[in-house]
Parts: sequence; structure tokens; C-alpha cells
Amino acid sequence: MNNKYFFTLPFLLLAYYFAHYSFELYYFIDPVRSLKQFLLYVIISGFLFFTGYKLSRNKQRFTVAFTTVLFVFLFFGAAIDTFVSIGLTGAVTNVGAGLILAFLILCAAIIFICYRLTEGLIKKLLNFWVIYFLILLVYDTGAFLLFNKKEKKYVVSSGETRQFAATEKPSVFFLLFDMYPSDTVLKKHLRYDNAEINNFLKQKGFYVAGNAHSLYNETYYSLSSTLSLQPLPFTADSKLEDYKKKLLALKNIQHAIVPAVFENSGYVFRNYSVFDLQGKKSPLQFNLNYHLDNILTASTFFSRVYDGFEPDFFLASHNIDLGFFKTPWSKNVKKDLVYLDTTVNRLLDSFPGIKQPSFNYFHFMMPHPPLIYDSSGNENTVKDMYAYRDFERSNENFTSCIVYTNRQIEKIVNKIFEKAGRNTIIIIQGDHGYREFPGLFPDVVRYGTFNAVYLPSANYTGFSDSGSVLQTFRQVLQTQFGFQNAK
Repeated sequence: MNNKYFFTLPFLLLAYYFAHYSFELYYFIDPVRSLKQFLLYVIISGFLFFTGYKLSRNKQRFTVAFTTVLFVFLFFGAAIDTFVSIGLTGAVTNVGAGLILAFLILCAAIIFICYRLTEGLIKKLLNFWVIYFLILLVYDTGAFLLFNKKEKKYVVSSGETRQFAATEKPSVFFLLFDMYPSDTVLKKHLRYDNAEINNFLKQKGFYVAGNAHSLYNETYYSLSSTLSLQPLPFTADSKLEDYKKKLLALKNIQHAIVPAVFENSGYVFRNYSVFDLQGKKSPLQFNLNYHLDNILTASTFFSRVYDGFEPDFFLASHNIDLGFFKTPWSKNVKKDLVYLDTTVNRLLDSFPGIKQPSFNYFHFMMPHPPLIYDSSGNENTVKDMYAYRDFERSNENFTSCIVYTNRQIEKIVNKIFEKAGRNTIIIIQGDHGYREFPGLFPDVVRYGTFNAVYLPSANYTGFSDSGSVLQTFRQVLQTQFGFQNAK
């Protein structure tokens, strides 16, 4: 192989990496964003490679070392998942110093070995990498063209045209509080009595379910099911990989039935959720779209470390207080809570002059960790925002945040009635239960979910104290608007 072709090797690797995941994730990716990601990786990797290439005395050795380290970096997540699946290692659930150090030691070992090999072996490795990447590119391309993807039949596209014919069209407020457990779970397992907020809501005319539950204990599954008015069919497909099930839930929620039906029926749809819905982008800093936006780079070492950096490395593993240093997760959640509080007030202040009905979806990241506020509304230290390793302390901080959350609910409900009037539908619910310490709590704790509904008609026939939150919108649409979930 001639020296002038060495510089193509890292870029051939990048081409294979992005082609492989583009074919594998064809139904989920955004082509434009994916192209931008590919170009960004080419630019950054190219800068690092050519800088080292120019400075290196032995360009062949440097090329092999750089390409091998880049390969490990790109496929780090895939390698870890493979080792876990075949039993070579336990599940890597925390990003600690050991994981980061192991990666750095591996990279150092690769560089050391490459500079100790003979010239003949280095040339063979260069040829191997080229042939290997070309074979994989051809194989992936053929597999993509010849075989239908299993997830194709589950992908929902836009095009929902159904509507309801009711002449009375009250505005709707859907207030979703992430990881808010049911009364039964709070009282029985977390030793907290939620009677105060229940009594407040009942006095306002709400139906409050004491033992409601979600079909799923993940946000994307729960909301995808709730807003599509049915259980998710692909979750039971044993031939479909788990990560694709999650991606299907996120992808399909973009074209969920409930927002579409309201828009088709003359409603203004306002999206303040963690999802992109009906062509409306999520305005929140902490949203779940990054699972789709960054899907092509999810296997990289940087992605695996970044996602778990704050809660795992600084807090869970070391349990130290970094109140002086706020990493993106807690900072973004706090920004979102402030933004939503401001938005609710601004929107409701304008309501007296608004005639067109609206469907308003708000997603509050509380009492889900990071627990930004305590019961008095004071900001917690970073240590108390998580405290995953301290069972008693974490549970106490969580129920303290419940108190703060309840005060926010009372404030919002009072203002809705003040500004929007009583001819308004309000749905308040959690998406799943309390997910921390799964080994110390029964499964019901992870599924038990808060659920309360206000209808102007006060007709709560059909609502169940122990039903699933999936039934809520079904019952609201049927009771209030005469809409049936059937084609």
C-alpha cells in the first residue's frame, strides 16, 4: 500500500460507522441532522488525525494507532453491550472513575503496542483495516437493500384525520408531573400521606384516583401509549431489540392520536412537553428528543459517559456535594421548571381574551430527580438532588419534593379557574411511579401513578380508582366529546 493512501483510513472507518447505523436505524433518524453529525465527526477527527499525521515520524504506525483508538471510541457502547449480553461483565449502570480510567488505559495500550510492532505487521494491519471496512460496508448495504426491517410495520406516520363533532369545546390542560406515584404507593411504601392535595382537588370538583397505574415505567412508553389511546403493540414483539422498542415509542409519539384529534377538531395545540408533537418542537432544555437526535452517536464513548456523568460519576459513585458546580442535567431541569412556571402564568393571563379552544400539554420534571427543590421551595444541594446510594435520605428528599410539587399544582389549578374559568378540562397525572431502588421495592411502586381529572360536567361515570392512566384520555374524549377510539 502506498503511503499517500494511509490518510484515507480513519475516514473510511467513519464512513462505515455512519453507514452502519444509518442503515440499522433508518426509520428513526433525521437525514439532515445525521449528515451534519457525520460532517462534524469528519472535521474533528480529520483535524486531530492530520495534526498528528504531520507531526509523526512514522506515519504508518500513527495511522494504525489513531484508527484503532477511533474504532474503540466509536464502538465503545456496542462493545460494552456485547460483553454484558454474553456474560463477560455485569451491566455497566454507572459512569465512574473506573470506567473512564479503563478506556484511557486501553487507548494507551493500543498506542504502545502499535509503536512496538514490526514494520511488516503494521503494513498488514493497514491492509486489514481497509479490507475489513470495505467488506462491512458492502455487507451492510446489501443487508439494508435485501431485507425488510422488523420495526417497519410499527412505525406510525402522520395522517390522523379523525375529529369529534361536539359543539361544546372547553380548553384542555394536560399537566404531566414526571415520576409522580399514586396515593397507595406513597402511603404504603414511602410513608407519605398525600391527603392534602387530594382534598384540595376534590373540593375543586376533581375526580382523584387513589390507586391508578401506568402500563409502563418509562416516560416514552407511558406517554406514547397514553397519547395513542392504546397499549403499544411492539413491546410484546420478542424479535425486536429493546432499544428499537424505545425508539419506536419516541418516534411514534410525534404523530400521536390525541393531539391530532384535538387539532382536527378546531383546537390550538400548545406543546410544552419533552417531546416533538404534531410538528411542534419541544421548547424545553431537557427533552427526550436527544434520544432520536443523537441516535447515530449513541454508541460512542463520549455519549455513554456524558449521559451518566452528573448523576453517576459525581453523585452516585462518590456521593460528594458539588453545589458549586452544576452540570447540564440539573441546570437544564431548573431552567425548564422556571420556564414552565412563567409560561403557565403568561398563557393564563391572556386567556380572558382568547376565544378559540386550546389543548395545552405541560410536562414538569418533578418530582423526578434531580430534585431541584425541597418542600419549602429552597434549592437542594446537588448531593440531595440525587443521593441514589442513600435509601432513607433519597426517599425523604423525594417526598419533600412531592410537597413542593403539590403547591405548584394548587397554584396552577387556582389560576386556571381564575383566568380560564370553570368550563375547562384539567388532567393531572404522572407518567410512571417511583423508579429508584427497584430491588428494595415491589414492581407496583414503579407503576403506581397519580391521576386526577376535572370535567366541567362533573360526569365521572366510567372513571376507575384503580384503572390505568391510559384510560384517562379515552374516558375524557368519550364522556366530554363523544369520541370513540375506533377507525
